[in-house]
Amino acid sequence: GFHTVCSGSFLKQLGGCFSPCLGSSSTGAILSPAHEQVLSHTYSSNIKGKLRTTPPKGPSPRLSDTPMKQALSSMIVQERKRLKSQPKSLASDIERPDSMIKKALDEKDGHPFGERFSDDEFLAIHLYTSCLYRPINHHLRYAPNNDVAPVVEALKSGLAKLAQDPDYQVSSQLHRGIKQKMSDGEVMSRFKPGKTYRDEAFMSTSTHMQVSEEFTSDVTLHLRSSSAVNIGPFSKNPYEDEALISPLTPFKVTGLRKQDDKWHVDLNEIADNSDE
Repeated sequence: GFHTVCSGSFLKQLGGCFSPCLGSSSTGAILSPAHEQVLSHTYSSNIKGKLRTTPPKGPSPRLSDTPMKQALSSMIVQERKRLKSQPKSLASDIERPDSMIKKALDEKDGHPFGERFSDDEFLAIHLYTSCLYRPINHHLRYAPNNDVAPVVEALKSGLAKLAQDPDYQVSSQLHRGIKQKMSDGEVMSRFKPGKTYRDEAFMSTSTHMQVSEEFTSDVTLHLRSSSAVNIGPFSKNPYEDEALISPLTPFKVTGLRKQDDKWHVDLNEIADNSDE
């Protein structure tokens, strides 16, 4: 009896090493998971010759299956190179393209409203709120870049979808700090009351005054906009309550004042056909 039981058990264990059909789950684990994996791989390789039993590891096709994603990847690579010469605090929030794109797509897949966007649209909105707003707006203001143009189009498309939804339209006053240094003469010329003002790039604004002032130097814009879109729920920094305004949106300058050595500009969005 003892010999029979042992032999049966041993055969079962031996069988379990080479074929899942012979082993029983009730006999308990005899091999370490790593050892089992090696044996299983060896066994499968012997049967299938040189064919691999698992697909080669590599980036998911979804990370680069559109021209926009390919352009976005190139844009990230360029920005990473540029930031290498910058302070570490600036370079710290930009990862490798496949990592940034994968994390953003994971965010989309888990987002309650992610399915309303194409991958391209969500990527453009979400990653604009990272350090990638810099190359996007630099492209629009100063130096056109072929790798940025498809990202801009996807961003405009995503914003247009949100603009149709009352939940994302912003009726409250918005604030935007301007970081660049401007002389009093430049401010008075650029923001002369009655003049039409347009920004060539996307304008990031906040519903909270203190957030916009954290980014400002000497000039703060106070805007009333009929087309601003709340992108906070899709942002990497939702606490900023960010509202985004599309490039070249026309505003009428309705007020300009200096207070405590800071300039304040009042802007009201106007219809495009009333431009001067």
